[in-house]
Amino acid sequence: MPQQQIFQQPMTRRRMLQGSALAGGLLLGAPAILAACGDDDEATTAADISFQLGWLKLVQFGGHFMAEENDYFEEENINAEFISGGPGINPAADVASGAALLGDADVSGVILSRAAGAPIVAIGAIFHRSPLAFISFADNPVRSLQDMVGKTIGVQNGYRTQFETLLEAASIDIGDIDLVPDTGDPALLVNGGAAAFMGFSTSQGVALQTQGLDVVFAHIGDLGDRSYSNVLFTSEDTLNNRKDELIRWMRADQRGFQYAVDNPEEMARVVQDLYGDENGQTLDEATGSAVAQVDLIKGHPNGLLWIDESVFTDVEQFLFDSGGIETRVPANEVMTTEILEGI
Repeated sequence: MPQQQIFQQPMTRRRMLQGSALAGGLLLGAPAILAACGDDDEATTAADISFQLGWLKLVQFGGHFMAEENDYFEEENINAEFISGGPGINPAADVASGAALLGDADVSGVILSRAAGAPIVAIGAIFHRSPLAFISFADNPVRSLQDMVGKTIGVQNGYRTQFETLLEAASIDIGDIDLVPDTGDPALLVNGGAAAFMGFSTSQGVALQTQGLDVVFAHIGDLGDRSYSNVLFTSEDTLNNRKDELIRWMRADQRGFQYAVDNPEEMARVVQDLYGDENGQTLDEATGSAVAQVDLIKGHPNGLLWIDESVFTDVEQFLFDSGGIETRVPANEVMTTEILEGI
């Protein structure tokens, strides 16, 4: 029996509605509930909104899934679909082409995609402090960019330009580092294929720690890239023409992440019950990740998912100064808080 099935699953609203007796009782009271909703809700148009995730369906996206499980999207008349990501998936390209309405990346990824011509705009962010890090073993630690010189380092293709920009800013010749392709799989480190690989300290890092391994994290924020992680973005066209739908989606998503940070262990059980076979984590790993990420998600004075123009300005300046981009990408063109302000 898979580990996550040993635990009693939390009674979310969706699970309650699956009980026929209780569902029948709720239906008996439906006229009163509908009357309380008012004419505005009745007039709201149902919207299908697809989200191309940047990675697998892990607890880092738990707020999305709790918004589904607790029917927050349904209350906003939103039909939300979350599409699994992974190696080779490019959410910016999918959103730019219209294959998905929303996607996620970090700040550098959004700016680089925009500079390359993708008409995407950031509207929020899950992590206010990025958990993206180079992960190494404590007996051969990589704590800085300088520590990488002369070593084999795993870098994901999607972060290659960002990594080269960090090296340029630190005056380190990329030829002094042996770069190998990285898919975010800890096996690259465990099997000796690299001295460090890129992953989330709250995900792959926690998984290694759960196995009793002593690992060290060099977070990209400490390496010179002040960045959010899992930045939520959409296309200019969607922003201009489906603003009300985006506000409703964001309101539900914000409630989902509030529930996730307030109840991380419960959220982990729900995610593993739904997607454990896909994401490959154990319940212990998922729970460790869910707890570890709470402080990285919370903390913005305006609330969950908020973003600041100053962060985009700083990252854009860093990318321009170091040659990561040749054409300026003003922060007020690549991000907006109008969706969050509309909640």
